[in-house]
Amino acid sequence: MAHTDVAHGAHPAGTVSRARFLHQAGLGAAGVALGGALPGLLNPGSANAAVSFAGGTLHVSYWTNIVPLKDLLAVLNGFGKKYGMTVKYDPLPVDFGDDVTKLTTYLSSGYTGLDVLWLDDFMTASFGTAGWLEPLEVKISKEAFKAVPPATVKLSTYNGHIVRLPANSGNVVFFYRKDLFDKEGLSAPRTWAEVVKAGKRLTKGGVYGLGFVGKNGNTQLFNELSYWIGQAGGDAIHLKTSAARTTLKFIYDMLHTYKIMPPDTVTNTYSTLQTSFQQGHIAMWPTWAGILGPLLPGAKAGNTKFPVYGKTEIALPPRGPRDKSSITASWGWSISKFSKNKDMALKFIEYATMPQSEVTLALTGSEPARIALLSNPTVQGTMVQAKYDAMYNKKTTLRSRPITAQAQRISDVMEAVINRYLNKQISLDAAINDAQQRIDQIQRNA
Repeated sequence: MAHTDVAHGAHPAGTVSRARFLHQAGLGAAGVALGGALPGLLNPGSANAAVSFAGGTLHVSYWTNIVPLKDLLAVLNGFGKKYGMTVKYDPLPVDFGDDVTKLTTYLSSGYTGLDVLWLDDFMTASFGTAGWLEPLEVKISKEAFKAVPPATVKLSTYNGHIVRLPANSGNVVFFYRKDLFDKEGLSAPRTWAEVVKAGKRLTKGGVYGLGFVGKNGNTQLFNELSYWIGQAGGDAIHLKTSAARTTLKFIYDMLHTYKIMPPDTVTNTYSTLQTSFQQGHIAMWPTWAGILGPLLPGAKAGNTKFPVYGKTEIALPPRGPRDKSSITASWGWSISKFSKNKDMALKFIEYATMPQSEVTLALTGSEPARIALLSNPTVQGTMVQAKYDAMYNKKTTLRSRPITAQAQRISDVMEAVINRYLNKQISLDAAINDAQQRIDQIQRNA
């Protein structure tokens, strides 16, 4: 259930910014000075699963924009009833920057009033490196980790410890306008070359062949580069490689040479491209499944107002120079190092990641991380893209993005430089050298 670059789940538009994300693990120490004011920061919800105060109170953080909260509270109430205790829901802010700021303030102060944390990949990396999260590898069954994509476990492992159990995940999938392809007698592209060929045929009459998020400063360009460079055999933080050079030149050519991308690509975000696709101005766009999932055949009828409703399909990733892989991302449950209820927090995580609990939480907009649950009728009825994510788990390689404790800072500097290259302000060599120098400096100073 991502708020920005991981756009599957309840907030598919990905419109909020990561710009305020902490720039290194440990920032936010100002929270120490707030002292007793800390509990007011998150504005804890009044909804309690109160059965018996004898077992104490467990504080669980979570994010959803689905109301009413009956499905979330069904899980909290179920756990509270089973263990005879109060479970208090601490809602996380809708804005990702506020989410990070507030959790950072709590954890950097050693605050003991939060037990179970709902974290994305970026927060897991920073908080795990800072030593704020409890190791889980010897406490959670190996079967629970085997039930989720390996890349999500990789994104939950820092300093040699697994500090999060993934409970929500989603992939970047290849969306395309099947009606336009059929009209031109085209099949879904299977290679980069076929993307260009199809893009040239489809770019006409106000429609552009391919969508690409080129705006800097919000981690979305970082995600786009992670997707494409990975198919060439590299990653987005090692730019002095043949894989990165080939990919950056290919993206530049799609924009300026083949002209199959919109001319405003360098200012596009998930939100603007989502609108363009919904209005029928984009024919292909690899993006997070939840962003355009509501336009797929079988999605809820409320999306019929968009001209491409039911005309959108998903194909496997076109093969790049190395492979046809894609990227995945996740949210999941962690235990605060400062919790005084760690044993009960562990029991909650075990309860919340049971198959039935994850199916229930799917109704709050959280696509299950358990691969087997992506075929569950309730899950697919709630989010039609789940069956395509299941296909990707089975038929293609899913990679984690290159996320470290400094990933946000790296993303910021890299995006700023690559945006200038795509905007024809600097050369490819200058972009690679400048961006890599900045990335290396951040890593050296970490």
